[in-house]
Amino acid sequence: MAPLAACDAGRSRICATPASPLVRLPVVPGRPAAGYFEILAGEGSGALLSVTSPRVARIEMHESMMSGSMSTMRPIARATADECHAIAFAPGGRHLMLFGLDPAVRAGQEIELVFHFEHGEPRRLAARIESAGGEAR
Repeated sequence: MAPLAACDAGRSRICATPASPLVRLPVVPGRPAAGYFEILAGEGSGALLSVTSPRVARIEMHESMMSGSMSTMRPIARATADECHAIAFAPGGRHLMLFGLDPAVRAGQEIELVFHFEHGEPRRLAARIESAGGEAR
């Protein structure tokens, strides 16, 4: 997944087009999968409050951080957009934890993710499924 380019701080803002969401399967079956995405919130949408999927029992938004020499993770209740109205969840930072992913889901397939913002209708995007090693077989 290519990262979002930063906004041009000049008079005209130039923002990148976000990459498609992806879900990385867990190394150990039955453990949570991880989700990453870049989405444009849209002016007036407010913060991202949750993500759901008909193929997942529960999805939590989490944030990774360093505490001394240890990496820790904590749930977050909302994710705000940057100056380009973009919200990015990427390895090593904010990410989704997908608990109870349908066991029939395999690398190379897609599942629907539903993004719920403070304002407006939910947005639905297809997320491609990758193996634990990052490959879509």
